[in-house]
Formats: sequence, structure tokens, C-alpha cells
Amino acid sequence: MAGVLGEVLPLALLDTLGVSTIAVPVWFLLMPSGLRIGRVFGYLALVAAGYLLLGLLLLSTLAALRDELRSALASPGGDRATAAAGVTLLLLALWYGLLRGEPPGSGRLTRRREQAVGPSATARGLLTVAVPAVLLEAATLFPYLAAIGIVSDSGLRWPSRAAVLAVHCLVMVAPAALLTAARLVAQGPLHSPLRRIDDWFRDNARENTAWLIALAGFLLLSNSSLYDGILDLLSSG
Repeated sequence: MAGVLGEVLPLALLDTLGVSTIAVPVWFLLMPSGLRIGRVFGYLALVAAGYLLLGLLLLSTLAALRDELRSALASPGGDRATAAAGVTLLLLALWYGLLRGEPPGSGRLTRRREQAVGPSATARGLLTVAVPAVLLEAATLFPYLAAIGIVSDSGLRWPSRAAVLAVHCLVMVAPAALLTAARLVAQGPLHSPLRRIDDWFRDNARENTAWLIALAGFLLLSNSSLYDGILDLLSSG
């Protein structure tokens, strides 16, 4: 089991840089006042539990189909579908960020944050952020998918496999948990800078969302032959 952990932990460290594992928690922590710290920890628990559930589901029901799925994605049709999804997301980001106007400070994301971790936060508000964050990002967390493959091929018994994935999921959210604890300890000194940063994010909510959509599109596109062809064309020119 120690050898498998040695292979999985570096992948878990890469997964700490995901949107759901660091970007959303930091976005929560930028709330300058009225933040319910317990809700942020609750969000991180939901994210870790969601990824663990997804990993166990893949291990138990999709292990036999892994080779077939890998072949399908590597096929010409799968490659075209990946490229098409990436291009679609990039165009959606362009449309969302540039072609539609929205008054500063009226971003829907700001209201979602207040419903999730603000003074009047509810469990439903927290779930409306945590569940979509995990589901939308899961397909682009290639380190976690690689870790699931390593665990699947390890020959470990089922309890040990579950334990390794649980450790991976805890490591994924550990940096955000530490930042949340630091925010709790240093809430007073951070109030003014957080207020300024939060004002900027609120006034640019649409553009920030567009960048996140574009990043997901780029990740998909970069795993297709179309992306390789674009690089070859640029290098030859």
C-alpha cells in the first residue's frame, strides 16, 4: 500500500490546483464580511466526499470498461468529440465574457457565494455550488483519473483501495483547509485587503467566469489532435 501511496500522492498534489479544490474556496474566503467559516469547511468536506464517491464508483462499476472507454476517446470519433467540446467551450467563453453586458456588481456568482457561505447561508445554497463544481471539473482532473487507474491496477484489496483514494481526496483539499484556518485566525488584519479584492472580483464576475469556461475548453482542446495540428501550423509559419 505504501508504494501505491507514493505514486498517488504526487497526483493528489496536482489536484490541489483544481477549480473546486482551491479556486472556489479562495473565492469564498475573499468575502470580506459575514463569512461563515464553518460553511467553507463544509464545502471542502462535500468536495472531498464527492470525489471519493466518484472514485469508488469508477473503481467498482467502470473498471471493466476502462480499456473500452480509453479506446473510444483515442479513436478518431472520440478525438473529434473532444476537440468539438473544447472549441464549443472556448466560443461560449467568448460569447459570455465579451458579447453580453452586465452591470458591475450584479454578478450571479456573488449571489451564489452569499447563499453558500454568507450570513444567511443554507445547506441547499452550499450544495448548489459544491455539486456542480465537482461534476463539471471531474472530467478535467486527469491526475485523479490517473490515480484511479493506478489503484485499479495495484492488486490491493477493496478496503485498501478505498483508503488510498480517501487519502488522495484529503490531500486535494488540504491547502484550501489550511487557508480557511488562516482566514479564521487573521480575520481582522485581512478585512481591508479582502474588501478591495472582493470588489474587483464582483465587478468583473462575468469576465472571471468566462476565463474559467475558457480554461476548461482549453484543457479539452489540448488533448486532441486538432490542438497538435494548430501547434504544427504555428511552428511551421
